[in-house]
Amino acid sequence: MGKNIVVLNGSPRSKGNTSALVREFTRGAEEAGHTVTEFFLDGMDIHGCKGCCCGDSGRECPCVQKDDMAQLLEKVDQADLLVLASPIYWFDVSAQLKCF
Repeated sequence: MGKNIVVLNGSPRSKGNTSALVREFTRGAEEAGHTVTEFFLDGMDIHGCKGCCCGDSGRECPCVQKDDMAQLLEKVDQADLLVLASPIYWFDVSAQLKCF
């Protein structure tokens, strides 16, 4: 039975090296019978946490902000495997992945 895989691509370059690696990973995973959903984080509207403590995991949307994080969290919650893909800039991952 295939796994449900979610890839969070934190690169700002849709045709860069990180995206090339994600494409090859996706090709191999799909050939093996898995389902892959990729999120290109640079093109999404995701706001940083405000630390307001108003979120509640019992609610439909555990965050008071209405951005693209809600759709992303739904897919991540359903995933069997989460892949974080990022270029390394100055010895660290890209800022897009730092919200996780």
